[in-house]
Amino acid sequence: MLTGMNRKLFWLVLILALIGSWLPYFNILNELVWVGPLSLPLAWVLTCNIVLTLCAIALYPLYFKPLSERIDAFERKEGGHE
Repeated sequence: MLTGMNRKLFWLVLILALIGSWLPYFNILNELVWVGPLSLPLAWVLTCNIVLTLCAIALYPLYFKPLSERIDAFERKEGGHE
């Protein structure tokens, strides 16, 4: 589990990758420079999307799995849906 500083760092990376994926739409990093077979904006957005995908995979066990377990425990305590 992430705690304290690691959790803040995780959210910082997520926010920066999210902002970074939108930079070419605002004409930042939108030059016709080639990075291997890809243009710079495409390479930048693909890299940010890879980071965002990894963050989404990491978010599941951190937030959604404990939430599901709490909801299940609450439903067991309340007797389920009527």
